[in-house]
Amino acid sequence: MGMTKDTAFSYKPGSSFLHRCPAWIKILLIPVVSVAVFKLPFYCTIWLCIMQVILAFVLKFSVREQLRDLKAILYYAVFLIFAKLIGSVASGQLEISGFIRNETETWILLLKLLCVMQSASIVFKTSTSLQIREGLESMELAVRRLFHAKKETPVAQAVSLFICFIPQVSKNWQQAERAWKARGGKKSLRMFIVLLPVFFSVGMKQAYNSARAISIRQKTSA
Repeated sequence: MGMTKDTAFSYKPGSSFLHRCPAWIKILLIPVVSVAVFKLPFYCTIWLCIMQVILAFVLKFSVREQLRDLKAILYYAVFLIFAKLIGSVASGQLEISGFIRNETETWILLLKLLCVMQSASIVFKTSTSLQIREGLESMELAVRRLFHAKKETPVAQAVSLFICFIPQVSKNWQQAERAWKARGGKKSLRMFIVLLPVFFSVGMKQAYNSARAISIRQKTSA
């Protein structure tokens, strides 16, 4: 149980208003927030980020849990800034004060991405895999009724399987990394070279087993 809680985008049990909110509403809010973040002025993004952090603490998400879900954006930020620094050094125009001032658009983009990622994190942490699947199925059913479409392919099932696999991917990597460290290995380039093939192999096997289980279930219900 502890391993699941330590993975990115993992569900955190609770009884807050967001935990009780229907999953389909939270799922629809992600694209709405994302569009708003990139369309509204920059100061709106700042206020939204502040509100998200406050909401996360109200929901009793620790700083560590929040940073774990935002790790991908933080890594991307470090890589992007490092690449731009290298470019500035190569062109002989590196001035720290000028760099910070001239890269305003980069900082704004990173903050917007951080805001979008935080929205997704809150949805995942307040919704179980079952709730997400049922929410997507409700949305699919509503759309099919609106356009009088027949249910020929399980779109919601496929999408929910993909979405709910994200926390599992994080869990697989953390398990591999902990096993590596338990054997005395250090976090280095060699760790990634050794673990990545195992990581992909485990993920592919789990995806195959999930697809096979769904196929058997469909044949049984038919």
